[in-house]
Amino acid sequence: MNRNFRMIAMAALLVTGLNACKKDAVEEENDNEVVTTLELHVTERNTTNHQIFKFDDPDGFGAGNTPPTVDEIQLAAGKTYDVELKLLNKTATPEEDVTGEIEEEAAAHRFYFLPSTGSNITIDNLNTDGNGVPVGLTSTWTTGAASNGTIRVVLRHYPDGGKATGDAVDNTKSNTDIDTEFDFVVK
Repeated sequence: MNRNFRMIAMAALLVTGLNACKKDAVEEENDNEVVTTLELHVTERNTTNHQIFKFDDPDGFGAGNTPPTVDEIQLAAGKTYDVELKLLNKTATPEEDVTGEIEEEAAAHRFYFLPSTGSNITIDNLNTDGNGVPVGLTSTWTTGAASNGTIRVVLRHYPDGGKATGDAVDNTKSNTDIDTEFDFVVK
């Protein structure tokens, strides 16, 4: 009986010891952002001409059955525009402005702007993170001659960091927070 008692006591100590060694589940601190609305705040340089163009998907990008609405971007030919992005999560109550979160986690995010061929729009001067790698919450858009086409805007999330200047939009070390295409006209 004494022997059985010792075996039970040792088993209990072993189980207690193993449970004490288990690490608590670590919650991912850098999850993808929920984005329902992307606003492009476009201001013609050296003027007060300000326009807002929106992508709005009320149930969240890639979720639900409600199709998104996407504004057509209309710009003047031969102009330079300062563009600032604002991102919202309208599925939260109250709605959340997630722009600040992307700024705080700049090293884990990057916007890609992909104008269609022959668009006559140049997008450059993207703001950068602390490592000098583009983020794209602000940028400069310069229009050439009259044209039309599309501009694809993609926000990629790098959950493990390691974002580099040469990363392509489809880089396997990142995933998508939002991916939308705006029609545009330059007149």
